[in-house]
Amino acid sequence: MKLKNTLTRKIEEFVPLREKEVGIYLCGLTVYDRMHIGHIRSFIPFDILVRYFKYKGYKVTFVRNFTDVDDKIINRALQEGKTAQEIAETYIKLFYEDISHFELAKPDFEPRVTENIQEIIELIQKIIRNGYAYVSDGDVYFEVDKFKDYGKLSGMSKDDMLAGARVEVSEKKRNPLDFALWKQKKYDYEPSWKSPWGEGRPGWHIECSAMSMKYLGETFDIHGGGQDLIFPHHENEIAQSESATQKTFVRYWLHAGHLFIGGEKMSKSLGNIITVPQILNMFHPEVLKLFIIKSHYRSNIEISGIEDIKKEEKTLVNFYYNIEFLVDKLKINHEEINKVEPDESAVSNFEKALEEDMNTPEAISIIFSEYDKAIREGSKYTFLKFLKFLNVASDILGVFGRIQVLGRTSFIEDEIRRRCEQKGYNYEEICSLIEKRNELRKEKRFQEADEIRRKIMEIGIYLQDTELGSRKIPV
Repeated sequence: MKLKNTLTRKIEEFVPLREKEVGIYLCGLTVYDRMHIGHIRSFIPFDILVRYFKYKGYKVTFVRNFTDVDDKIINRALQEGKTAQEIAETYIKLFYEDISHFELAKPDFEPRVTENIQEIIELIQKIIRNGYAYVSDGDVYFEVDKFKDYGKLSGMSKDDMLAGARVEVSEKKRNPLDFALWKQKKYDYEPSWKSPWGEGRPGWHIECSAMSMKYLGETFDIHGGGQDLIFPHHENEIAQSESATQKTFVRYWLHAGHLFIGGEKMSKSLGNIITVPQILNMFHPEVLKLFIIKSHYRSNIEISGIEDIKKEEKTLVNFYYNIEFLVDKLKINHEEINKVEPDESAVSNFEKALEEDMNTPEAISIIFSEYDKAIREGSKYTFLKFLKFLNVASDILGVFGRIQVLGRTSFIEDEIRRRCEQKGYNYEEICSLIEKRNELRKEKRFQEADEIRRKIMEIGIYLQDTELGSRKIPV
């Protein structure tokens, strides 16, 4: 497995700390608002990475956190007349609801800041003891000048860092780049905890160091997140962690690209976000997943309009429709698929693509190459081998596997049901109408049959008359 390590700026061979084991930490959400598709863009590549390591026989420990105390959460609580805890709980619940649609690998641990205050305090104490932090009027700051390797992840000069965003200004600091490890309580409504430095709460960066090391150790394999976290968040994580332990914190840093809309990065501050509920009102979750993984995980993705995503919907509809038609025509069942082995070269090429820094565009092209071959040949044996390969590939990518004969729900049927619901129709009633149309056609009452076909087309369902009868196609 080769991965682009942000720390070294090189594509490196992945060598785990412990043989056949891998620890992965992914920065999760600050829970003050609904999740948007920019978050999904970051989560999906790491889902594939976790799935692939498991497929290759690794014991994976996957950790993804919640930031459940933060200025943004406190401000949202003030606006709504609620406590910060109530806001956090509301959006954690909504997060689980939203992310469930994408069927991502569940983390082994999902720590929250508020449940790890003692670990955070102990880590800050280590940093102070080692001479890398100072107390200033109830706040605790990391002293950047003491850490000689500061900037090694981002590659930024200190002048560039000062010019960048998200550097907090305070008269309590010795250096503008120094960052808060602990913040003194200022207002009664702030969540706070007792500490050796007085009542207060953790700074943003320290939480991830404390929680990742708690579950993965002082040195672990992979830390991931979006590219916007490289500086200051991940840069600061390295500085504070290595100052505390005097050890390498993370061996491989991986960062996913951004989503851009109209040339601007999708972000809540710009107000150009598309929330998960909004996208799911327009598309099946698998459509968004395909839209994301057709680009390399390090690439930025530009959305000029919804039609960009609509293209992937058409791709999936054609893909699944042709497969299901051939499955029915060749009378293939699940047991027959289990009896064959996938084509070795297809599996090998697919694995090679993912092992080259998770090259999902290449992996997808291999799937479509095998698909074209299977459709073109029309041989039952070739098609069975393709379906077995597809079962392997879709388990890793999380797309292309929604076929009933593979033991999953049908993408086509899911889409038909979704269109019925959107237009306020009952799915069973539509199926009955289709049966009625079939009877009318047998009776050669074609005008009445065409009327039903037109009505169903208005819902977004095209009826194609084939040698196997009328088949539904979402359009």
